[in-house]
Amino acid sequence: MTLVELKKSIHDKIDGMDDPDFLELVNALIHSKDQVFQIPEEHISGIEQGLQDIKNGDFITMEQFEKRYEKWLKD
Repeated sequence: MTLVELKKSIHDKIDGMDDPDFLELVNALIHSKDQVFQIPEEHISGIEQGLQDIKNGDFITMEQFEKRYEKWLKD
């Protein structure tokens, strides 16, 4: 399907819809496309701490995690 065909198909479907909730979702999706995701301030310090932990080697691998919590994961 070409871009022109895709646009026409979407336009035709939207023209035939009578569901305001769905149309609001489509509208929100279209308007959010160009918005840049912003990390909430309250999460930034945790992310920075996690990155520092990784630099310091203070982490375990997925294999180590699975081995450590093998019994818990089976339940």
